[in-house]
Amino acid sequence: MTRREWMLATGVGVSAGAAGLLLEPEKGTSMRMTAVEKLFVKSPGHAGEVAGHAESLLERIQVQPGWRYLDVGCGVGATARSVAETRPLSVVGVDIDPDQIKAARASGSLSNLQFQVMNATGLEFGDEEFDIVATSKTTHHIPSYERALVEMVRVLRPGGYLIYTDLTVPDWLAAVGRRLLPVMGFPSEGALDTFAAEAGLSQVFRSRSFVQLDKIWQKR
Repeated sequence: MTRREWMLATGVGVSAGAAGLLLEPEKGTSMRMTAVEKLFVKSPGHAGEVAGHAESLLERIQVQPGWRYLDVGCGVGATARSVAETRPLSVVGVDIDPDQIKAARASGSLSNLQFQVMNATGLEFGDEEFDIVATSKTTHHIPSYERALVEMVRVLRPGGYLIYTDLTVPDWLAAVGRRLLPVMGFPSEGALDTFAAEAGLSQVFRSRSFVQLDKIWQKR
């Protein structure tokens, strides 16, 4: 993601009026995506890039046939579909936006793939149902992103893996950002590390480029 794209997504560097327009929450949701962002994420190039990046992170795990994989904030389903096509996994993609799920389902059916409309802060699954839970560039859309992470850990079995990719900011900017733009999540690496320690997650991989952070944790 370029600096301009990050500034657009977070509202940094735009006028107060523009930020208010771009970041206005969709009614009845706890996770929002602006019209501009929807056009961006639906583009084939972006979808393919996100799916390829997710696949590269998945390669760092010794995946076992039959494992269950959950993609939280799956959007139009490019990553979930790629994983289902290339891995012997049972894959579920969830997103709060019905239009995104409709688009994901329209791409065709696979026996090991399903999509559901679901809120990341209230996952409708039982405890410890999944071997891998993955989320990519989703938590910064959720003001209470910690609740979403708690849910991801809850549905992950002990020994399973949480794969996390998102835009993050320094701790001080996260605190300022939440005061100025409360409709954004503003994750910071420090906050994520604190959460991981309290949730019983051990880091097995970390990578960072500009504002994007990749983490793989294993649930103890």
